[in-house]
Amino acid sequence: MFDVTGEPPLNVRPSHLVELPLTPLQARWWLLCTSYPGGMSPLVDLVHRFRGPLDADAWARAVDAVVNRHEILRTLFVARPDGPVQVVGPANGVAMEVLDLRDLPAEQREQRARELLDERRTLSLDLQTGPLVHTSLLRLADDDHVWRMTIHHILADGASLGVIDRELGVLYPALAAGVPPELPELPVQYGDFAWSQSVADTEKEDEDREYWREQLAGLAPLELLDALPRPATKGAPAAQLARVLDPELVWQVEELGRSARCTRFMVLLAALHVLLFKASGRDDFAIGIPVAGVGRTRPELARLVGLFNNALALRGDLSGDPTFRQVLARTRETVIDALDHQDLPWGQVVAALDEPAQPGRAQGFQAMFLHEEVEVASRLTLPGLRVEDFPLAIPKVLHDLMVYARPGPAGLSTTFVYDTGLLAHDTVAGLADGYERLLRAAVDDPDLPVSELVKED
Repeated sequence: MFDVTGEPPLNVRPSHLVELPLTPLQARWWLLCTSYPGGMSPLVDLVHRFRGPLDADAWARAVDAVVNRHEILRTLFVARPDGPVQVVGPANGVAMEVLDLRDLPAEQREQRARELLDERRTLSLDLQTGPLVHTSLLRLADDDHVWRMTIHHILADGASLGVIDRELGVLYPALAAGVPPELPELPVQYGDFAWSQSVADTEKEDEDREYWREQLAGLAPLELLDALPRPATKGAPAAQLARVLDPELVWQVEELGRSARCTRFMVLLAALHVLLFKASGRDDFAIGIPVAGVGRTRPELARLVGLFNNALALRGDLSGDPTFRQVLARTRETVIDALDHQDLPWGQVVAALDEPAQPGRAQGFQAMFLHEEVEVASRLTLPGLRVEDFPLAIPKVLHDLMVYARPGPAGLSTTFVYDTGLLAHDTVAGLADGYERLLRAAVDDPDLPVSELVKED
């Protein structure tokens, strides 16, 4: 029997199993966290500000219900002689820290809230003893609360945050009103997915591994010409710088894409490759992109909290002074081929390349591009409350540079997030400004050679 995606049924774990294998993605995080202990753990987090009369008890019970509903949020990772295993803990919810700031002068509360939350987003969590999930509720006023949930990345990916938000949006109103929440039972848990991966057929996996071994052979790291001396370890905080591409330019980018049978993502990626070619002087390097990864396309897994996301290394080819249209054609081919082989976890790709790790440098690619097709509305809505973002400082990032492209009401926002230990503000500002100039030149005349597009003003 096959599900609607054409995939065979999930191999659900035997009921007697107490210890479960790690998925390849989890095994990669285990290796990273145990090889370089003592630093800040890789975390994902939700932070919301609630304006209005919050029922704090109902909110705490809603958060407990989410943790109890998803086994992965109660899971620890224990070292065994044959390797680490997952062990699911009891359904006891999660202790929520409550911090009351109402005694502070009103003008100091928001800043103090930011300081407290920034401290709690730089945790070093022990995978074997936990806890790996932390929550805090800060009271700034009777009708003003800030809540955060911080989760070790080995448990969850970015899409999991949307799952949590959607469930909280169902659980909180019901619990506040004293009625049973209407959430369907989860047919499987993340542990079932981990078990299924451990017994899966490896034929396609071997094919993907060989593809990536050939695709990334001899790949050199990206080093920007204006970068600071590379630190031995990544410990500096990150910073960000944003620009907005106006709707007219975005429309022109999409028109160029249509003429070349490319998506907007492909045009923006091609332009980023050209930009970093200019900034590095290298015509052969990779940019990483996130993909949903194996599992998220399956209906029974789509509603799970868990680590499913994956990364692909898209190798650019700017040799021979090609025109931008030629770069775009090469990018299109690279993207299509890479997506055909996207299920092999990035950790296994790195292992297949058999290249030694270098402290202070991410393996495979040093820059990432993250693109959203449509404007993402707030994932959490609660009756009687206005839910707002509560921006915090950015903790350190694994890669040197991460470029986000997100649609918004004023156009396409491009945000450059960077490692301040390696890149100066002025360097990144030059990249952000240069990216827009390059896109304008490319849509104006895509048949210009790259050397003409990247000339200095």
